Parts: sequence; structure tokens; C-alpha cells
Amino acid sequence: MPIFNQAQFVRRAIASLMEQSCAEWELIIVDDGSTDRIDDFLCDLIKDNRITYLSLSENKGIGYALNRGIEIAKYDFIAYLPADDFYDKEHLATLRETLLSNEDIVLAFSGIRYDDSRDSGLITYKNCKGAIPGYSLQLVQVAHRKTADRWTERKECVSEDLFFTFWRKLTDKGCFIPTLRITCEWTNHPYQRHKICGERFGGGLNKYRAFYNVKTPLRFRCTKDKTVDEYEAYRIYREHLPVKTDGLKILIVGELAYNPERILAFEEAGCRLYGLWSKPRFCYSTVGPLPFGNVEDVPYNCWKEKVADIKPDIIYAQLSTSAIELAHEVLTSHTEIPFVWHFKEGPNEAMKAGLWSKIIDLYAYSDGQIFIDEEVKHWFELFLPSKKETPSMILDGDLPKKECFKDDFSPKLSMADGKPHTVVTGRMIGLSLDEYAILAKNGIHVHVYNENHLPYVMSANRYKRIDENHFHVHRHCPQPQWVKEFSKYDAGWLHCLPSYNNGDIMYATWADLNLPARINTLVAAGLPMIQRRNIRNISAQYSRVSHFGMGLFYDKIDELVKQLQNKKLLQRTSDNVMIHRMEFTFDNHVTELIKFFNKVINHTTINRPKLQTTKI
Repeated sequence: MPIFNQAQFVRRAIASLMEQSCAEWELIIVDDGSTDRIDDFLCDLIKDNRITYLSLSENKGIGYALNRGIEIAKYDFIAYLPADDFYDKEHLATLRETLLSNEDIVLAFSGIRYDDSRDSGLITYKNCKGAIPGYSLQLVQVAHRKTADRWTERKECVSEDLFFTFWRKLTDKGCFIPTLRITCEWTNHPYQRHKICGERFGGGLNKYRAFYNVKTPLRFRCTKDKTVDEYEAYRIYREHLPVKTDGLKILIVGELAYNPERILAFEEAGCRLYGLWSKPRFCYSTVGPLPFGNVEDVPYNCWKEKVADIKPDIIYAQLSTSAIELAHEVLTSHTEIPFVWHFKEGPNEAMKAGLWSKIIDLYAYSDGQIFIDEEVKHWFELFLPSKKETPSMILDGDLPKKECFKDDFSPKLSMADGKPHTVVTGRMIGLSLDEYAILAKNGIHVHVYNENHLPYVMSANRYKRIDENHFHVHRHCPQPQWVKEFSKYDAGWLHCLPSYNNGDIMYATWADLNLPARINTLVAAGLPMIQRRNIRNISAQYSRVSHFGMGLFYDKIDELVKQLQNKKLLQRTSDNVMIHRMEFTFDNHVTELIKFFNKVINHTTINRPKLQTTKI
């Protein structure tokens, strides 16, 4: 039984074990660094001489915990009882009976009862005699012979896929056989491990890091086609750690979204950094502990006392919807520290999440405001009281650090076959099936790099059915390989959605106002950027890209075909990208940003309206 902060479940699980018709068992509980007073719930139960209790001083991951239990197990068969699940009375007996029926059987698995509803107000129980559809076999339903095999541990790789982390290691040892009896229950709740880990369930690397307070880099298998290797991605930042000096003390509040390594530019400029992290709302919402740099984490449960001790010069609150509640709490706590708010994610998401009043407070009452572009600034001004004296700044929130902009450019694929090759670095947004058919007919290739989640795979299959020879799906490309991988293409796709606001900010949508993060990725690779012309409309990405002469703009797809076949145009546009390339790094703006912070510090008078304090 591996357990981490599930004291509220554990007694039911153990009670179900005590009632087993098979009495020949031992229970090895491995407490993986719990902080929820688990001892209070176990103190009477562990007096049973069949129960062994191991307590780890800090969380080391489920693989480590399971391996410690297997190493001291006395019996030849290993079963699993997660603290939040439970057995029916015949569960162990039927598993043992199946394993004993044939020595060629290495693993037996029962049927399982589960609730698959995502609606908190609805419980829909289902029965399954094997693996739950869409999942691997769950711990609670499995027993196997004890072998020399061990679970994959955190230091090797993290994944929500139990087949990847262990079951596959037994496939060459014998057969997997079902009992065909439903004898256990899998409990549905928000803190199941697969929901913390799996991007397809709303989890991901950053939710995992925050939930288990992981302080080391991770190799994280997000999906079968995407593994993030932080050891490799952040190697250069870990090998050359900047030395702290006596610059500004900056308290970062919230989360860092994409390209979090950018904050090292602050350290290189002599600043000292502290992090008060929000709960990540999205898989890309980067929070600490960070696997690079010298950021000192501030515990949420005592943040006011800690911040009072640190006495930061400025609070820099950022970046997406995940940050709003915590940033608002800090703003309304009257710390008397100058407060800067920088927002990147779509405000419509904040509206739908019931956070609109808080985000408006953050802009209305902060001491400094940072907007990602002029269009967003004008849009928010529709809602904000007039405060012309408040310092403001324009800065994209997703700028990478300069080390991402390597010079390891690759030869173009078009040099080999004479056909244009274009790339999508993420979701395909705005290219219709009919438009793709015209591209393919003219020999133009589309290469898509994304996370290969099921909706994206299904979408890709629709394009492939039209012409599979010109549509190519690739695995995730990590940041250190951006330039080498993407520079082999002739152009990259931005969000190609038409605008209908007719130049009126009142009717601008988030697609009109946002700067997609992929702009910086494509700039790093020196690629011209494809997008709709939208010339009579407010369009932030069109304004930004056209300002630097980096775009291929079109109204109709035939117009784009001609541009992609024009090698001189492609080269001229690529040359413009290269001229302005380093302006799209965070390093290029950090001096200006620090000057802005000093301006806010010098400008601030601590006389903010007394807003009602809210807790997250």
C-alpha cells in the first residue's frame, strides 16, 4: 500500500483487507512522505503483526515506494491496495487461485467496479472484467508473482501509464490471465495519481511537481508520443548557475507558463528571486520548485510571515488564469510592497471561471501593469477606471531565454524535393480541409508537431484521408531542438483565423488580441510566419509580425500557394526574421523590465483602496 496524503481513505481500505476470505497475507504500508497526520489514522491498526509500516521522510514517488515494499515482501505473490480503493471479500482468494492454476501465469487481474463520471454531482458505476477502457490495469485489480523486476522510479521517468512503468516488464515472464470476477473498486476523486500526471486527464508535469513538491528535474512521459526531459532541457542552465548579488529582490507570484527558464536573466542581471506559487490550472502552468536557478520558494501556508522577513523590493505577479486567485490575495493583503501584474492567458477563460472581478482588481489596483501587446491594453481599458499615472509596459509574457535561439540550423527539406514544406508547432488552428486539399494538390506539405492527444489525432486523420502524402504528424519537439528541427521547413503556421471586428476594439476576440507562443518558436528557427491578412481588423499577431516584415499573409489559399512557391519571397522574409531574431528573447528586454520595476518602486505610494481579502 503506497500512500501519500490519503489518510481520509486508508481505514476503509485496510478494513476491506481484514475481511478477506484469504487470511494468509501481510500488508506493507509505505508512507511516501505524507503531511496529513496519517499516523493518527493508522496508530491502532499497525499493531496487527501482519502489518509492516514504513515511513519515508519525504515524497520519492510511487515507484520508489512500491519497490521498497516489494524488497521486504515475505510471500511469493504481490498484490496492491491503494489507500483510496478497496477489495471485496473474495478478491485475494480469486487472484491467488488464478495464479496457482498454472505456473505459466505471471500476473492475474480481477474485474473492477468504477465510477467514470466527470460531473461531481453524478455517480455512474460501471463494471469491467479487464482493464478500464482507456487505461492500463489498475493497481487494485492486480496480483503477480514476485520477480526481480522493479517499478520505474521518479529518477528514471514519471508516467501515469502503469503498463509503461511496470506491467510490461512482466510480459516476457508469463501470461496475464483474468479472474473474470469483479472483486474490487476503484475510487473516483480529483487527486487520483493519473489525474495529477496525465495531460489527457487535465494533469501534467507541473501539476505533478506542485502536488508532490518535487525539487529535482524530471523525465516526464506526458503521452506516448511526448516525453519531457528536464535534465536535458535545462542542462545549460544548471551547469552555469548565476551567482546572486545585491540587485533587486523580486517576489514572483503565480506561475511562469511557457519558457520558465527566462527568469534566469533576472539572476544574471544581479537580482535575487523568490517564488510564491499558485496551483497550476493547465499542464503548461510552470510552478516551483524549479529545476534550475536559485529561486527560493515561499510556502503558501506562511507566506505573509516569510515575505515580511524577505522584504522584497517588488512583487511581480504573473502569468495565466492559474495565477489570478493567488495574485489577488497578495494584492489585497496590503503588504506595502510595490505590486506589478502581468497577464497572458485569454481573459474569457477568467470570465468563465468566475475570476473576472479579481482580474479587473489586479489591473485597476496594481502599482504597475504589463500588457502583452497594445491591443490587449486597449481592450482592458474598456473595463478599467482611468489611472493615467499608473506605470505600464508592453511585453509578451512567453519570451524564451536567448540560449533557446541556437545557431544549429538544418538544410531545408525543399532543397531535396523542390516542394515547399510548412510546419505547425502545436494545434492546427484555422486551416480548413478544403484549403489543405488545395495545398496538397500544389505539392505543399504540412508537418504538425503536437501532443498527439486523441482529439488532435482524430483531426489529423481527417487531413490524411484527403491526401496522406502531404500531411505529416510528428512527435513533440522539446525546446533545445527547436532550431535544428523546425529550421528545415520553409514557413510556419500561426493561428489562421479570420477577424470580424472591423477595427472596433469592442468586438475584438481573444484570437484577435493574443500573441501565440509559437511566434517565438518560429522566430528562433528563422521561419516566415503564415497567417490571415486581417488588414481592416484589429489583429495583434498580424500587427506584430507585419511590423517586422516576417509574415506571409493571405486572404485566399491560392494566394498563399503562390507565396510558398516564391523562393525569393521566402528568403527575403526569412532574412527579416533573422534581423530581428534576438528581439524575441527575454534577455533582450530584462534591462528595460528592471528599469520599469524601479520606476514602479519610485512611483508607488502605498495608499491602495482597502479591497476585501479573499483566500484561495
